[in-house]
Amino acid sequence: MIHVVAPLLNEEGGVLRFIEDLRGRLDALGCVSRLIAVDDGSTDATAEICRRASSPSLPIEVVSHPHNLGPGAAFRTGFLRVLEEGQADDLMLTLEGDGTSDLAILPRMLRRAREEGDQIVLASCYLYGGAIRGTQLHRVGLSHVANGLIKKALGLSGLSTLSSFYRLYTCQAVRRMRERWGDDFITSRGFECQVEILYRAARLGLPISEVPMVLDNSRRVGRSKMRILRTSLAYLRLSARAMTGRL
Repeated sequence: MIHVVAPLLNEEGGVLRFIEDLRGRLDALGCVSRLIAVDDGSTDATAEICRRASSPSLPIEVVSHPHNLGPGAAFRTGFLRVLEEGQADDLMLTLEGDGTSDLAILPRMLRRAREEGDQIVLASCYLYGGAIRGTQLHRVGLSHVANGLIKKALGLSGLSTLSSFYRLYTCQAVRRMRERWGDDFITSRGFECQVEILYRAARLGLPISEVPMVLDNSRRVGRSKMRILRTSLAYLRLSARAMTGRL
C-alpha cells in the first residue's frame, strides 16, 4: 500500500489536475494506494474538490486544520493518520499539491525503497540530471546558498537537497522517528520541517538516497507559498537548535 500525503492550502485552481495525474500514474504502476489530503486551513474549495474526486482506485481522505498551521503541522497530521493503519511494509509518498512534482520518476523511487532497501528517497532538482525550470534566478540562487549552509551546519553534506516535499518514506522509518521523539517528531511549522525530518532520520542512521528530478514551476497554478527570506531565517533557527542540542 502507498499512502500519499499532500499538504494543501488554497489549491482549488490546480488540485483536481494534481489528483488526476496522481491517480493515472499510480494506476499505471498497479499500486494499491490512497491519498491523505491535509487541508491546512484553506479558505477556498480545495477540501470539497478533493472529497468529490475520491474514487475506488484512489480513495481520498480529507483531514482539515481549522486554520493555517504550516506545512510542518500538515505533514505531522498526515503521518500520524497513516501510522494509525499503515503496515510495516507500506510506503508513504509526500508531494506538493500544486502539480510541480515529476511523477515520471516515481518508478525509480519505488525501486530504491522496495528493492535496494532505502528507507527515505528524495526527489532532487540539485542532483546531477535534475533541474529547475520556471523559477526566477534569484530564488534559485538563494535556495542554493541556504541549502549549502544548512547542510554544512547539520552534517548533511552527503545530500544534494534538503527541502523538497517530494519524498518516499517507508512506514517503518516514520514509525522509528515517532518511537524516538513521540508524536512531536516534527516540531517545525514551516518549510524547514523537511530539514528537521532529514536531520532526525540521519541521527537514527536511516538509509537515505536521492533521484534526480526536473522541477517545473510553470505547472503551478498561483504563487508559491514559500517565502525565501522567512524560510532562510527558519533554517538558521533550526540549525541553532541542533547545535545547542535542542533538536
